[in-house]
Amino acid sequence: MALISLNTACLLAGVSKRTLWRHIAAGILPSSRGTPGLPFTRVELSEIAADYDIKLEPDDVVAIQQADSGHADAQNEVGILFLERELPEQALPWLLMAANQGYPEAMYNVGEAFISGLGIPPDPRQGLDWLRRSAIAGHPLAITLIEALRLRYPGFINP
Repeated sequence: MALISLNTACLLAGVSKRTLWRHIAAGILPSSRGTPGLPFTRVELSEIAADYDIKLEPDDVVAIQQADSGHADAQNEVGILFLERELPEQALPWLLMAANQGYPEAMYNVGEAFISGLGIPPDPRQGLDWLRRSAIAGHPLAITLIEALRLRYPGFINP
C-alpha cells in the first residue's frame, strides 16, 4: 500500500485539494487520517492513479513516494516522467521543488522549461538564471551552455 499526501495527489491528478476533499467526504476516495506516524491525511496512490487514469510502472510508484517524502532527485524524476508524457504543466511543480532544494539537474530542467516556454509562458531571463544556478552547482551541460553564452555575448551573463 503506497500512501501519499494530498498535496502530492493534487499534483499527480492535476486537481485542487478541494476536489480531493470533496471526493473523500463523499466516500469516493478512501483516506487515512490520524494514522500513528502519519500526521497528515494521506490517500492510496493506486486510487489516485485509477481515478485519474495515470499509468504507473513500479519504478514510478517508488519515485512518487520518495518525491512525496521530499527527495529532490525523486522530485526531478517525477517531473521528467510528466515531461515524457507531454504534461509540462504537471512537470514544472515537481522540477521546481527539486530545483529549490539545490538539485542541479532540476535547476537545469527548470531553466530549459522557462527558456523554451515548455507549458508556461517563456521567460528567458528566469531560464538563464536557473541555468546559471545549475552551472554554479556543477551541472556539466549547464556549465558548457553558460560558457558558450559568455564567449558569444561577453559580459551578458555574470556569475
